[in-house]
Amino acid sequence: MLLLDFDGTLAPIVSRPELAGMPERTRAALERLLRRGDVTIAVVSGRGLSDARERAGLAGVAYAGNHGMEIEGPGFRHVHAEAAAARPRLDRVVDRLAAPLAAVPGAILEDKGLTLSVHDRMVPAERVEEVRRAVAAAVEGEEGLRLTEGKRVLEVRPAVQWHKGRAVEFLLDALHPPPEAPVIYLGDDVTDEDAFRVLAGSVAGEGVIVADPVPAGTAARSFLRSPEEVAALLEALAAA
Repeated sequence: MLLLDFDGTLAPIVSRPELAGMPERTRAALERLLRRGDVTIAVVSGRGLSDARERAGLAGVAYAGNHGMEIEGPGFRHVHAEAAAARPRLDRVVDRLAAPLAAVPGAILEDKGLTLSVHDRMVPAERVEEVRRAVAAAVEGEEGLRLTEGKRVLEVRPAVQWHKGRAVEFLLDALHPPPEAPVIYLGDDVTDEDAFRVLAGSVAGEGVIVADPVPAGTAARSFLRSPEEVAALLEALAAA
């Protein structure tokens, strides 16, 4: 069973989230794996579910979007009810951020339905802190929301007890691979650490972080340096 993050894992990180795409080499390897019939694949992404599904473009796989707050696969669909109920609070944050972010070149607000992401990758270095202060101010006082941080991104999420680790547990239960089947999770960011920790307690589970250098304290037990090495691993598995 392969559980795969998208950005920074299957697809290289790019300046704007809407420009991300999976290289043909990676796609071809995944399609070969799916044709084997003995591999189950799920994409577990911070992107909205429909966005992740469209960009991955793989039929017959499960998708978990918004860090697992929405999950869909063969015969099942799950949306975290408490997260969905927080949408009016997110709308207020969007309204508060419209003017401050419009004034900062390169700042991008990505509305993913159940969560928001504010990207500062293209923001001039001297104005990054301005963006961060604006986001913190917009979220302050909104009970039921929390602010988290990833690679050059701030995320506004419903304050629910749900993350990629819980999504992995849900997918393992829904897809029920054989007890002896190895489960491999590949991810590149701090949001993937919850999934690594879930698999660290399983003999058949392996967390693989995609990073160079490998961050100190990661719960992953293996590493790859780049999405190119992810493609090479997938090719090797397809040929095994």
